[in-house]
Amino acid sequence: MQIRLRELSLLPCGLMMVFALQASIVPLAIEMPMASYGILALMLMCSVVVLYFIVRQRTITRTDLIVIFFLTFIALSSFAHGTDGIHWVYVGFSVCLIRFTFNFYQHHLTPLIVGLTLGFSVSVFLQLYQLVTQPDLWMIAENKEVTVYILGGNYNQMGSRLLVAMVLNLLCTRISKLFYILLVPTVISCIAIPLMVGSMTAATSILLFLLMCLVPWPRLRRMGIVALLVFVALFQLLVCFNGKGIENSDLAVWFVEDVLGKDITFTNRTHMWDSALRIIIDSPLWGYGFPDKDWYLTHMSSFAIGPHNVMLAMLIYGGVVTFAIYLYILVRSILQAAGVHGYGADVLLSGIAIISLMQLMEVYSVPIIFALFLLAEYYPQLHSQLAPPDE
Repeated sequence: MQIRLRELSLLPCGLMMVFALQASIVPLAIEMPMASYGILALMLMCSVVVLYFIVRQRTITRTDLIVIFFLTFIALSSFAHGTDGIHWVYVGFSVCLIRFTFNFYQHHLTPLIVGLTLGFSVSVFLQLYQLVTQPDLWMIAENKEVTVYILGGNYNQMGSRLLVAMVLNLLCTRISKLFYILLVPTVISCIAIPLMVGSMTAATSILLFLLMCLVPWPRLRRMGIVALLVFVALFQLLVCFNGKGIENSDLAVWFVEDVLGKDITFTNRTHMWDSALRIIIDSPLWGYGFPDKDWYLTHMSSFAIGPHNVMLAMLIYGGVVTFAIYLYILVRSILQAAGVHGYGADVLLSGIAIISLMQLMEVYSVPIIFALFLLAEYYPQLHSQLAPPDE
């Protein structure tokens, strides 16, 4: 009996569940080292299996090749500069797992979407269970910064996982109306979790995402998405790339204080951006690889760990090379989804716009962000496979 790998459903669904669980759950939080190592080993094994599929297929997409170069460039920079190259290798395997799985099963994508949805939803429910059973993690203000949350090293990191979980659940409702049974508790959990831990950035962003998705008029939805993306681009150029220098710019000060009504330092983030800009100048082409906590504390501002801005993070990881690649992947994903007119495409575009907004102030896990971009990249194929047709 001959097994047709491309026609299987359980295998790709399982592969994506493994990706989602490994990318979402922070090992320290579950307090089970063997389980943590086990899911990491399972992810690596799944990556090798999918790599075998791709080798047999003998073809990859141009974007696959660009992403491989992106991952390899940062890995080489990490080992050259003595930063956390081993951790980045794990990141690379995770990204390759989801990219190669989508490539191999691009003519049968619905099991992949279902697997990702189940994996991310389970992670969300585990996080809610942790907060309910350990109220000291959110009822005591001093514990908000603890690094034991299931969905992130701190409460600010939860937002990306919650957002992707909601995007996937909404996409699944285009596959079958039965997924509303999963959508409702997932959305309630995604709203409750950031409110419980006091992450106003995540809570506000998630509510904004839901508001955009509830707009009944397609043209108005698209206008809102474009407006938000333009705002993100202007904020990045006028504020983030100026660091503490925004205090000397009348336009930037007007934009921040009068238009946004915010503190000019954004809770000391301008100091972190300024610190990042200073070290980027010293290695603008190659960057420094994938830094760990100690590297950030040694080379950057001690206000917090990291640049707290994704564009500055890309310049730190691999200089202008990886910065340009990240922009290419982002823009291409937006254009791919924007080429399809329908609610599913608008959900993905809203998700990308919101995650871009959030990453003006934070840096999230690369596999999580690249997964969202990949969904948009492959949405034209998914759109054509949906039954009933997406309207």
